[in-house]
Amino acid sequence: NEDHVAHIFPLVEGRVDEVRIHFGDRVKKGDLLVVVQSKEVGQAKLDFFQNRLRQQLAVTRADWTSEIATNARALMASLREGDSLDAIDEKFKDLPLGDFREQLLSAYIALYRSTKDLERLKPLSLDGIVPSKQIMIAESENRADLATLQSSLEEIEQQTRQSLLLSRQSVQEAETRLAVDVTNLKILGFDDDEINNIDPTTQGSAISHYPVASPFDGTIISKDVVLLERVGPEKQILSIADLSTVWVTADIFEQHLPLLENLSGSLLSVRSAAWPQRTFEARIFYTGDIVDESSRTIAMRAVANNAEGFLKPGMFVTVNLPGIQQTGVIQVPADALFEHEGKPFVFVYEGEERFQRRDVEIGQRSPSSVQIIRGIAVGESIVASGGFSLKSRMLASLLEGE
Repeated sequence: NEDHVAHIFPLVEGRVDEVRIHFGDRVKKGDLLVVVQSKEVGQAKLDFFQNRLRQQLAVTRADWTSEIATNARALMASLREGDSLDAIDEKFKDLPLGDFREQLLSAYIALYRSTKDLERLKPLSLDGIVPSKQIMIAESENRADLATLQSSLEEIEQQTRQSLLLSRQSVQEAETRLAVDVTNLKILGFDDDEINNIDPTTQGSAISHYPVASPFDGTIISKDVVLLERVGPEKQILSIADLSTVWVTADIFEQHLPLLENLSGSLLSVRSAAWPQRTFEARIFYTGDIVDESSRTIAMRAVANNAEGFLKPGMFVTVNLPGIQQTGVIQVPADALFEHEGKPFVFVYEGEERFQRRDVEIGQRSPSSVQIIRGIAVGESIVASGGFSLKSRMLASLLEGE
């Protein structure tokens, strides 16, 4: 069955490290057939392993950046609300903030001090204890500290947005590289479990192994691979066939083409000389479109169940087409039919050692008999054997007549 034949080519170049099958072995889908050591495969797996680590690191960094940004925004909200230093310290002392903690709290503490100084000096200025100039300096410092805090808040708000954006981009780039590596490995035939288990620290040199597995249940019908051989995508190493079904091909002569009309999908019976007591069934799926110029035949194909394995590829069989039985036909032995100048004829016995050549029109034929459509009648006697001597005498008389 040509629909169930696989010609195996390795997708990579390399050296054969292991051959697990022999010619004629029966294999199951997924069975390991050959192991190829390939630099290309090894490099692809190492690239995947490295990019997987980079992706994991990028995700970890992104998570850390997101957590710091969240905590920094919460701290900035507390600062804008004017929470006390003790409350801020208690709330944020165990939360990661990176460099933002020092930058924000330094500005906030400076503002807190200048505010307290200003609050302390204002009552004293009313009593004339503190000169107005000192109050002006304190107010200027307080405004400067407020401006510094506002600037820090705006700057850190911008920094958190930018760091989150960059971290997400890093994760996306790492995931894209990893997805490309995974796709390359899947193109080579590796499944998810095999990809997820890639680890050079435990696999060692085996990381470069490229397994060739059976695509379906079948039989090894050709084997062109040996240990330590160099192989590549341009060279077929194995052929596997599922012989549970086989194709039956019958060559139908041109004059019999009308028999094929409406036979598609029909069952035909198949016999083999190897199993004379058995009859097999095959379903016709192709009745031909092109006549072979050399044999003047058209190929009809049917598919037969071969679960028991009795039918062998290449075996000669005889088929009986359904629905073409005819009755009331004239047929003669195949040896009784002769031909001269492209015209078929038989010798009819007329009695008293006299024979007449009779041109005939023939119909269907088998290895042993021929149907006569026109030329002789039922009951006439014809020469069934020894006709070659009559033909020789006929030809001789024709030559003498010339």
